[in-house]
Amino acid sequence: MDSASNDIPRPEYPRPSFVREDWINLNGTWEFEFDGSDVGLAERWFQDHQFSRRIRVPFTFESGLSGINDTSPREVVWYRKRFRLPDVYRGRRIMLNFGAVDYKGTVWVNGKLVGEHRGGFTPFGCDITECLRRENIVVVRSEDRLSKAQPRGKQHWEPGSSGIHYTRATGIWQTVWLEPLSAFHLTSVRFYPDVEKSRVKVVVGVSGRTDATQIKARFSSGGQAHADIMMPVSGDETTLEIWLKEPRLWSPAQPNLYNVVIELHENGKVHDRVLSYFGMRSISIDGGRLLLNGRPCYLRFVLDQGYYPDGIYTAPNDEAFKRDVEMAKALGFNGVRKHQKIEDPRYYYWCDKLGLLVWGEMGNSHEFTDTSVANFAVEWPQVIKANFNHPSIITWVPFNESWGIDGVQDRDRPQEFVGQIVAYTRSLDPTRPVVDNSGWSHVDTDIVDLHEYSQDADRIHHTLSSISPACAALPTCSHEMPAMAEGFTYSGQPVVLSEYGGIALHTDTRDDAWGYGEAASNTADLTERYRDLTESIVRNKFIAGYCYTQLYDVEQEMNGLLTSDRQPKVEVETIAKINQEG
Repeated sequence: MDSASNDIPRPEYPRPSFVREDWINLNGTWEFEFDGSDVGLAERWFQDHQFSRRIRVPFTFESGLSGINDTSPREVVWYRKRFRLPDVYRGRRIMLNFGAVDYKGTVWVNGKLVGEHRGGFTPFGCDITECLRRENIVVVRSEDRLSKAQPRGKQHWEPGSSGIHYTRATGIWQTVWLEPLSAFHLTSVRFYPDVEKSRVKVVVGVSGRTDATQIKARFSSGGQAHADIMMPVSGDETTLEIWLKEPRLWSPAQPNLYNVVIELHENGKVHDRVLSYFGMRSISIDGGRLLLNGRPCYLRFVLDQGYYPDGIYTAPNDEAFKRDVEMAKALGFNGVRKHQKIEDPRYYYWCDKLGLLVWGEMGNSHEFTDTSVANFAVEWPQVIKANFNHPSIITWVPFNESWGIDGVQDRDRPQEFVGQIVAYTRSLDPTRPVVDNSGWSHVDTDIVDLHEYSQDADRIHHTLSSISPACAALPTCSHEMPAMAEGFTYSGQPVVLSEYGGIALHTDTRDDAWGYGEAASNTADLTERYRDLTESIVRNKFIAGYCYTQLYDVEQEMNGLLTSDRQPKVEVETIAKINQEG
């Protein structure tokens, strides 16, 4: 059953690259409790406790849409929800799925522990079959410490937001749902498009099988069937190869997608059925150029923090994701740098569907310790696995401005850690380039990524003019940090200025409002400064792209081209023309 309802917030299916038609959305009103003294475990709140509040899931208690709207630090919170399974689900395995819980989630069903998960950006599921009754209770404990060792991105570890750090998002912040499964079911699918050879490799994960179990896959695009294949299951993962005649390539200009139906068969019975999709596209590097489908692709990006004034980390509805993508494209950008956040899969879906490139950047911790290293090592592989199939994501960025890798400029241990993470990332995903540390102090990177917030267009042009594939070193940019870490040299990779601009307007009214440099006096001044800075980058032929800070205001950081509620501060068509002329 499709459980979408006007009474349920975020009713759309939450995992668009692995869709089952039969599911139950558990979003909506849950019982809720703050646990300021952290006594819930000792007092066994998972079995019996009178919860005193109500919350609207999947919005965190810090947000207005949650119904609580309390931004004070609360490190431990509890949720409870009662649910009843339809009779038609009897005899099937039941999975309880969470899109994301920040930071550590512990789950009980009918008083029995069914799962634990660490990592605020990644999904997880619990098989709750063995503890189900006709009437059921799920309890979730979320622990989100004010710790710099947690991968937290822009969520401040101080009580209030300030500077470049914003309001925290604690607990459940993406959809919760139930799915019935057969004992034999599909667990995953990964697509490896090969544009040059007009084929796609499909790796399908399966749980449970017999000698008679088969995988059936049907491919279509634009209403036209392209392939239909059935083959025996060969293990926990089975690989299919499909050749496509005259493949329809994916790009921002033509975001063609192939729809895929994957079924698990045995002796004429369909045990499981999943709907998925992929884009035929390649990302590669040729000297100092980034190539999309074998052709040079100049990046015209804008920074997107993934914050919403009423939902904090959680978009109020699916349409909000779509509008953000549409607005970025309307402004003439071909991509976004989703900054310090792994986003809800629905956002990436709209980037896939509408055609917007994305840099997939991890939300970092803010210290380099044994704990922060362990936390990152647990979550980063989950990020790559969960978002592997989105054609819009064209690179992985594990670190930004040395956050969580303090001392990487000149110390062996953080340099070794970065090198290991880059190597591990490439082994998990050989299809995308990796930016090791956005901004400066690069150790092992496929793209050299620089940040420069000078408001002097001539200075930016002079700085970037020293770059050429033959140079032995790169210039120092923002914060007086060199592009390459000690012991490492530039070797002709593409160079992208991935942060610049950040201009505020004098009309921004918050007392703590700020931007980079002096605020623009009016819209015309902001537009002219945007033009000057952008043209100073574009006219350097060795630069492979730029990313302007930023798409919209976030709390006190009011340097967006849009306000926080997505109203333009500039003439959209004028900014688009500047971007398209570059």
